[in-house]
Amino acid sequence: MCSTFHDIRKSFASLRVEKKHRHREIASFLNVTEVELIDSHVGVTKLESIKSFPNLARAIRLKPSWSNITQDIQGFGEVMSLTRNSHAVHENLSFYKYASSSGDVGMVQSDELAIHLMYEKWEFGYLFEECKSHVLERSIQFFDGFGEPVHKIFLLPHSHHWYFDEVAKRWSDSNQEPGILLQEKAEPHQATNSGALASIIEERHTSQQEIIDAGVVQSLLSSSIQLKLPLIITVQNHGVSQSHDGVLEAIRDHNDWLHLINQQFNCHLQLAHIPKICINHQYNPFLIEMLDKEGVILVSIALSAKNTSADRQAWADLLEQAIKGELSLLG
Repeated sequence: MCSTFHDIRKSFASLRVEKKHRHREIASFLNVTEVELIDSHVGVTKLESIKSFPNLARAIRLKPSWSNITQDIQGFGEVMSLTRNSHAVHENLSFYKYASSSGDVGMVQSDELAIHLMYEKWEFGYLFEECKSHVLERSIQFFDGFGEPVHKIFLLPHSHHWYFDEVAKRWSDSNQEPGILLQEKAEPHQATNSGALASIIEERHTSQQEIIDAGVVQSLLSSSIQLKLPLIITVQNHGVSQSHDGVLEAIRDHNDWLHLINQQFNCHLQLAHIPKICINHQYNPFLIEMLDKEGVILVSIALSAKNTSADRQAWADLLEQAIKGELSLLG
């Protein structure tokens, strides 16, 4: 593990430029959390960043005014929103036009995007900028108390970059020194209790579930493209649930990841590593759920609420054909 913030910053610059590593890969390599990787860049000034060009990277720690900051994101214009968990990544180009909140729950909606934000799980937030291939990339990143990312927003080339400094002035935390305290992971017995609760919940729905494998899902999604079926694809973690509502245009299988694509949306699924995939008949039209070892939903795929009667029939026929002879009935 790097011993100082300077060491982390230096290693970050090297791995980004020379190895083209992602933040998650760099944090793992340095044996730090993602939030510690970003936080190590707090306090770096614009002047210092310019002098270090093209390895520019600096972070501004934000006040925990999550709902207000979310409201302000609409000032950037069109952005790319990203939510991920251990086996899925959800990326969507959108405008944060309709942002609202009630208590610790926030909501962002646009024509094709819906994001539910569970602010009680958010602990740290940053404005972050770095130079990648001589292009300045700006983002807003939020993390939980354990240092895991819950939600990120990336500015596009045509986003309102001038607004970055406005948000910094409005929401910068008074403490701009690097260094944070993280929560400790749950003790084994606590995790066991959590798993037991998930099992109880799961048992209530086993009669409504049919296990399918990754190949069936890929076949089903490919057929949905041919039929032009509108789907809601949701990826969630414990702090955010992000959904896209639309018609897929392409599917690509590359390096153990399945990529679902249209002009506004990308979803990357590590299907082979998802512990459980099933069709849930509790809902009508029924949906596909992908769960972790504890029975917590990571991804769901459902027919859009904008569907027609023909869409519903096609979806039902498609699911029946996809699982014929390949499902294992629970119970």
